[in-house]
Amino acid sequence: MHPTGMIGLALVAAGFAVTASTASAAELLGCRKVGFLTDRDVIEVGKQDGRFSAIKLEVKENEIEVLDLKVIYGNGNPDDLAVRSIIKAGGETRWIDLKGGKRFIKQIIMVYRSKPSFKGQATVCALGR
Repeated sequence: MHPTGMIGLALVAAGFAVTASTASAAELLGCRKVGFLTDRDVIEVGKQDGRFSAIKLEVKENEIEVLDLKVIYGNGNPDDLAVRSIIKAGGETRWIDLKGGKRFIKQIIMVYRSKPSFKGQATVCALGR
């Protein structure tokens, strides 16, 4: 193989390695099966899961509208995060940066609205990095 081709192949392999390590950097913090209409649910996290600088939500089975998202840190301080959007089934939010850098998360409190449908209840999962 020509040396230029070897360099190109090495760059492609390095790109895959970076993509794989970035994708695996997300850690599942917890999931909740959410109710219908307007409701509030809590995902308990805890110090055993580590420190995080950003979170995002993934939604499965049915769409929901996130009205309010509050993170309670390990020291008890709350952080109201601006999401306020409709997340379709199979969709996710963007990564939302947490204030103060890497922090322990005690709880994630979600206030949301979902609509009854034949698809059933939505499942919301929180991920951290």
